[in-house]
Amino acid sequence: MSQSFVVPALITATALLLALIFVLMLYMWQRISALEKQKHETVETKSRGAALLGFKGKEIWDALENPDKAPVNIGELRQRYSFTLSRHIEQIIDQGQMDKQAGREATPESSAAIGGLRGEIESWLPPSYVARFYRIGRDSAILSDDEVSELRSEVRALVNEILERLGMSAEAGGIGNLITSHTLEFRTNAADLEDEEATQEGATEPTG
Repeated sequence: MSQSFVVPALITATALLLALIFVLMLYMWQRISALEKQKHETVETKSRGAALLGFKGKEIWDALENPDKAPVNIGELRQRYSFTLSRHIEQIIDQGQMDKQAGREATPESSAAIGGLRGEIESWLPPSYVARFYRIGRDSAILSDDEVSELRSEVRALVNEILERLGMSAEAGGIGNLITSHTLEFRTNAADLEDEEATQEGATEPTG
């Protein structure tokens, strides 16, 4: 075999080998990127919560707001979502109260994972409602009990507005009262309990 033939053959073989290595490295890089993306999406999905009757997040809201377009039992969806929705609103108000006390401000995202008896469900509220409930929470942390009564009315009005949009007006009164009792009235009840305990302790202390 002449040298003139060997040299080009070696060059060709080397080029093919380098091309093969390049293709293999490119494939591995794409594969790793795909796995990382899949892992990230899985973690994000778990952190946001699971589906409810096949719907999650904004899909639940859209199905309830437009029931004629949803191929599910809307009555069951409404019944099961009522608890998740009330807990979502309470969570936003609680966050506003805690942020005000901590001296920070960060309006929550529209989506949130809400815990329940069957695990976490991804819930969603329009940003405008999230911002208003968050502001109510912040205001309630610094207002007097008399001033908080106005916030109770605002919460109930907002809840009524939301549930009317979702075809759940019949539950508005109960859910509104539940939310205010767990958030705005909880502080007052806790303060009354502390005062009562302090009074009882003072009455039992020895006087001599």
